[in-house]
Amino acid sequence: MLLRKGVITPEQLREALRIQEDKGGHVGAILRRMGACDRKAIAEALIEQFHTARVRGNRTMARRARDAQSISWLEVHCSPTLAKLTLASADFLTLTLAAALVALLIGPNQVVRTPPIGLLVLVPIAMLVSAGNRLYGVTPQSPPDEIKSSVMVLSLAYAVSWLVEGLSLGSFRAVPIVPWLVGWLLSVVLVPVVRGTLRSKLSRRRWWGQPVVVFGAGKVGRAVVSMLRSRPQLGLKPVAILDDDPERQGSVRATWGETDIVIEPVRVAGDEDADTPSERSALEQFSEVEGVPVMGGLELAPALAQRLGVKTAVLAMPEIGAAQVLQVIERFADAYTNVLVIPDLFNLAHFGAPTRYLGGALGIEVQRQLLLRGPRAAKRAMDIVLTILGLVAISPILLLLIVLIRLDSKGPAFYRQRRLGQDGVRFEAVKFRTMFNDAERRLNEVLESDPALKVEYDAFHKLTSDPRVTRIGRVLRKYSLDELPQLWNVLVGEMSLVGPRPYLEREIPDMDQKEGIVLRVKPGITGIWQVTWRNESTFEQRVELDVEYVRNWSPWLDIYVLARTVPVVVGGTGS
Repeated sequence: MLLRKGVITPEQLREALRIQEDKGGHVGAILRRMGACDRKAIAEALIEQFHTARVRGNRTMARRARDAQSISWLEVHCSPTLAKLTLASADFLTLTLAAALVALLIGPNQVVRTPPIGLLVLVPIAMLVSAGNRLYGVTPQSPPDEIKSSVMVLSLAYAVSWLVEGLSLGSFRAVPIVPWLVGWLLSVVLVPVVRGTLRSKLSRRRWWGQPVVVFGAGKVGRAVVSMLRSRPQLGLKPVAILDDDPERQGSVRATWGETDIVIEPVRVAGDEDADTPSERSALEQFSEVEGVPVMGGLELAPALAQRLGVKTAVLAMPEIGAAQVLQVIERFADAYTNVLVIPDLFNLAHFGAPTRYLGGALGIEVQRQLLLRGPRAAKRAMDIVLTILGLVAISPILLLLIVLIRLDSKGPAFYRQRRLGQDGVRFEAVKFRTMFNDAERRLNEVLESDPALKVEYDAFHKLTSDPRVTRIGRVLRKYSLDELPQLWNVLVGEMSLVGPRPYLEREIPDMDQKEGIVLRVKPGITGIWQVTWRNESTFEQRVELDVEYVRNWSPWLDIYVLARTVPVVVGGTGS
């Protein structure tokens, strides 16, 4: 409306959008501070937008108002208790299954005569300790930390149940240890997998999660909202944003005809004089972040907590000092049982980082474990054991794939390519051949004839429909079977099962000087980016995730990546 009336220029609007992207806030307020227009012009444009929407019967706007995450809708459907009960029920069923297997292995005659007392206490002990470690929380720990906690809890539960069984029989020699070990192994595998699968599948449901109010509509607050909206498995669903900067609250006053009108961005749900859905939707277009409305100032925080039953607040205002943070919490967050304070440290703790109390100061510890000999030796031992077991298990599949590749096209079954290993040492990565022998010629011809494909190749360093790939090669790539021969690279110590992507030497200029971090460790057959974004990630995003992997490595992170690799490969989301 402002552009149509000639009040502002396209250049001013682009500059306002750039400022909004960088610092947050409302476009109208930014334009006013720039001197591009005044409050009256903003108000008139908004009112005209409302009237235009009413006259045209804007279906898109009506649908947005109907589908928006309204406060009343969240109050009815968002149920943290139901989510916790779902996770606890899944653990109960999984642990009961494992206990039944233990009983079966002990022997049916012994079960009938003397039921194993240890198994009767196994499930309640495991679930009580899990609840104490907040493993049923709607907001989970980081995946590696959750796997670690689950293993520790289950190990304790099985040890206690075995001891109880031994005491009940009067002799520990009478308790066969193998059935308990089998049940423990089954539990440590299935319990975190089932729990993680439930979170992944159910986190987008209306009733799943915990509503939160975000304090701060600046750059960090907007990033927090965007992150929580894109990762619902975290369990925190932002329902409203409160801004500490009155200049960004979007409230405008103007004269329409003979009437003095005050326009607020969004009224608190439940007010008797609330605007119509179309008007609220129009205002949300002007005053929202990722579909989450900016309700107004921090003074609305107690009312939101009282009316909606929201008990969690996220304080995303890193620009204020520690003393001001405490003032905000005491003054505005008194009604919230949980307050999460977010510093401007995004991606520093992507995979979980412990906090440390430092005599009144709180620090985030970034553990560089892969720089130590002990963790490197443990990682190498895990690589050798799992690789040998894997090669024995899949050797028939490898032989079958070799035959199919040779029958599909001319050339050898294996392809070797020089890659960068640890400390920049070059090595030859072994893969199944998935391309024709004249692959580079085919690629150059396609890139020269199709500029769009050249742009795609420059951004992702690969093509969705690659003319170089053979028929069997497409199947191998889809299910990542072409990388199976790299188990040999792992066995000889050139690669690891989990690690950064093995980069090409020509890709170093595109790594934004992060190659020094990535090349500190051995590259991996699979990695964190392969089990998150896969083909949807850009080259820069892959590098960033590889850097975070190196900084935050732990054995539990490797276990998490390996566990996630299986469903990703089976689902056929490879290159």
